[in-house]
Amino acid sequence: MNNSFWVIVPAAGSGKRMQINRPKQYLDLAGKYLLDRTLDQLLSHPNITNVALGLTENDYYWPESTWYRHANVHVFTGGEERSETVRKGLIFLASTFQVKNEFIMVHDAVRPLVSHTEIDALIANDNPIGALLALPAKDTIKQSISPEEYPARVLTSLDRQQIWLAQTPQKFMAETLLHALDYVESKRLTITDESSALEKMGKHPDLVIGQSSNFKVTLPFDFTMADALIQYQLQNKKE
Repeated sequence: MNNSFWVIVPAAGSGKRMQINRPKQYLDLAGKYLLDRTLDQLLSHPNITNVALGLTENDYYWPESTWYRHANVHVFTGGEERSETVRKGLIFLASTFQVKNEFIMVHDAVRPLVSHTEIDALIANDNPIGALLALPAKDTIKQSISPEEYPARVLTSLDRQQIWLAQTPQKFMAETLLHALDYVESKRLTITDESSALEKMGKHPDLVIGQSSNFKVTLPFDFTMADALIQYQLQNKKE
């Protein structure tokens, strides 16, 4: 298996749920952009050599990044949806760097606390279909009758032993993932992560147990938690 990996990082989102006046990936997280913290974690791993970073066109904040114009960060223009950005990233890798028949990873721009231990476990997985980090559900899971309404009403309880909470990175063969994303686009199917695209084609990636600290910064409380954890890590490094 190839021991050097490209990681596609889709970072063209606006972060509307954070209720802020800038994309959430550019919030100050313990003295750096949140995005920079994520890139720090990825590119400090010995098996991750390059990042393909999907940004909006004329991104106003990117030139202030500590990774701006770094030799191992390659910027491309993303799309309106995450899946479109990842698809453009795969096309960018294939056309510019001939990355096709090899495994790549996709990681959320706003998961700054992914550990090297988790990345190691993902790399070690040998399922040819691919794999993703995920957490087994611990809480009781309820399915609602009318999810678009509030308060929603309970339809039934689901077996939590079969429920996993998807995380990133997710690891797939570049050509296979591009084919899957082309397929869901042609069928106008809705997906929320890269694994979903392969699932729509009847493929079954492995679930690799991740860590609860590898959460996605989506809401203001998530940001507060991420900032506290990173401040704690930085303090421990000094001692």
